Amino acid sequence: MDSGTAYGRPQPSFDADLTQVGPGSPMGELLRRYWHPMGLAADASATPRRVRVLGEDLVLFRDAAGRPGLLYPRCAHRGTSLYYGRIEDRGIRCCYHGWLYDVTGHCLEQPCEPNGGERRGNVRQPWYPLEERFGLIFAYLGPPERKPALPRYDALEELDAGEFIDADDSSIGSGGPPIVPCNWLQHFENVMDPLHVPILHGSFSGPQFVAQMALMPAVSWETTGRGIRSVQIRKVEGGKTFRRITEAVLPTLRVVPSPRVGHFGRVESIGWVLPIDDTSFRIYVAGRVTEAGQLGRMRSKFNGKFWWELSAEEHRATPGDYEAQVGQGAITLHSEEHLRTSDKGVALLRRMFKAQLEVIAAGGDPVGVEADPTRALVRLEAGNYLDV
Repeated sequence: MDSGTAYGRPQPSFDADLTQVGPGSPMGELLRRYWHPMGLAADASATPRRVRVLGEDLVLFRDAAGRPGLLYPRCAHRGTSLYYGRIEDRGIRCCYHGWLYDVTGHCLEQPCEPNGGERRGNVRQPWYPLEERFGLIFAYLGPPERKPALPRYDALEELDAGEFIDADDSSIGSGGPPIVPCNWLQHFENVMDPLHVPILHGSFSGPQFVAQMALMPAVSWETTGRGIRSVQIRKVEGGKTFRRITEAVLPTLRVVPSPRVGHFGRVESIGWVLPIDDTSFRIYVAGRVTEAGQLGRMRSKFNGKFWWELSAEEHRATPGDYEAQVGQGAITLHSEEHLRTSDKGVALLRRMFKAQLEVIAAGGDPVGVEADPTRALVRLEAGNYLDV
């Protein structure tokens, strides 16, 4: 009798503590201890914008005085969505009965009430604090008393001559469309999986980067004070060593130097993997550039075509990161995995997240959180280096 058929296999499951991001979930509460990008700075405008992040639906806007706001969408009066509101000098006005809220949720006017609402001070629309940096707008969705300083990064603050910072919202690094329909961790773990590069992006789908990246590297992984670091060593022509360092920085930063290796040196950009909810994410990127559109040219191509130019058959025959990660399912089934030595970086990352869940459960602050803005500069090691 044959054994090992699919019949009667155990019911598979995923690790909810690591994957689910809604309010009150373990990972959701951990992620809420950090700042996350809500969009490009220009997305906060005089037109209210729907935003979904960590399983919460919100409205992003900018009042006529230039102040950005992020509010819970259901008006505190009768529940009409502020997405249909009108932006004014002092805030956003609900379309239904005209209640006016400022960017921190204070109710300023109730036009249908005597004297503009004598008890309007008793109402406050739920809101979240925002800060703008690197061409992005960041929000802190966690407990107010634990709010850290918004981090700064040397790779984005120490510019070379002729460089400026540009931001991108097209999910560079995902290998697919702006919104990716699977769990955020399936992508973030990929940052610590460099050994998939010579297979998926090399021998299987054909060289999608440069020739050096198709070489099988010797890889080491290490836990740092901010996340997990991977060092990949490849021997190249002339007896030189191509040393590539990538970092997964908590909570969701992918610090990955360009796989096209246009030049050697420190990492050029940083991507924030933003969990929209349990089964979708997107990536916001900020990077040093010398000309407009340079970030967009970092996108992967498959046989000379961008992802959206491929036919259904080309997607099947030449898969990339998008296909490999979305192909794991909406949330991958961890109970069915068989990790090996090449998965050490993935295991380290999961272990670090689990440790941080324990830290906040015990009332502490997770790794990388700094309350003092003068000490919030993060120095990164990632980059492509050529050693003689």
